[in-house]
Amino acid sequence: MANEMFYVKIETSRNITVYGFSRSATGILDFVDGASAKDEDLSQMQCVDGSAYFTPSWYMFLPKDLQATINVYLPSDVKNLDVGQYSFLLHVGALLLAVDERDGLLVAELLRRRVTVFSSFLPLVLHLIKPVAAEALFAYVYGGFRGDSNFTQIYKANVPIATGETDVSAILLEAAKDALKPNPEKESPEEMFIRYFREKESFDFTIGLVGATNHPWIAGIEKYESVVKAATAFRFFDDAAVGSKSQEFFASLATKVQAEPYNPHDHNAISVSIDDLGAKLKGLSSKSKAGYLRATGAAILRKARPNVFAYGSKLWRLGADPSFFENSIVVRIHT
Repeated sequence: MANEMFYVKIETSRNITVYGFSRSATGILDFVDGASAKDEDLSQMQCVDGSAYFTPSWYMFLPKDLQATINVYLPSDVKNLDVGQYSFLLHVGALLLAVDERDGLLVAELLRRRVTVFSSFLPLVLHLIKPVAAEALFAYVYGGFRGDSNFTQIYKANVPIATGETDVSAILLEAAKDALKPNPEKESPEEMFIRYFREKESFDFTIGLVGATNHPWIAGIEKYESVVKAATAFRFFDDAAVGSKSQEFFASLATKVQAEPYNPHDHNAISVSIDDLGAKLKGLSSKSKAGYLRATGAAILRKARPNVFAYGSKLWRLGADPSFFENSIVVRIHT
């Protein structure tokens, strides 16, 4: 009996990617690397929308690369598709998109939001997220406010995880072991990441800012929104045009991520500044402080590359309410 095939189609303004999953006669779901399907084949299948547990509507700004239509194709005569497999197929598209765009922080966030779905398919999930697992773990553990005490315990225990594991840091560590080569007997988690970033020729990761509400950049959003409302009220643009112009506006903002060894509170501090929104609206050029990398993560980067003071960067995501949600301002950092 031939394996059944299921497809996840991800369409962005840039490209269309189709991923294949097979189900064996015994009901085991597996990823088919390099799978392809013609449009006429897909047209004969049942098409359902991917889950909206990740949606662009949650963001004030989201790069076009992450704005996708996700569809899942099921055999027209599919039988005995259990709820776990169906749920996995509906949710995995967003995870695949995040991996493809190397948005490790988004990978971690998506795992956390639907960990009960993914935990039942851990061998499959570990394979899919492996390319960005190390950077995802770094951003998840050292990029927010949740703290790293639980991760330290998991790291020190150094035991393989089993299907059903729901701790996101444990899942990410397992997927990243080949890259990170953890050695708890000789290194702390921070020392492991210092070695990892020191040994890499370059790095590219996404990470959220902390302390945004204590810095002036976020106040400019209110000014920006008032301008947008006025433009809409006076019919300068229709709603669709306003949305498109808004995305272009945020995409055009320049960022600066740099070390602050002179900082009296933390000589390992790494600050993030972004084009000032008020100045930008007036056609002027000026940046304002938007926040910092979390202290532990910043210390890891500074100790790994003490001679690096300026990091390549860009604004990557901006939550609908940056003053409230953790990781609402996300930057992409590279060297």
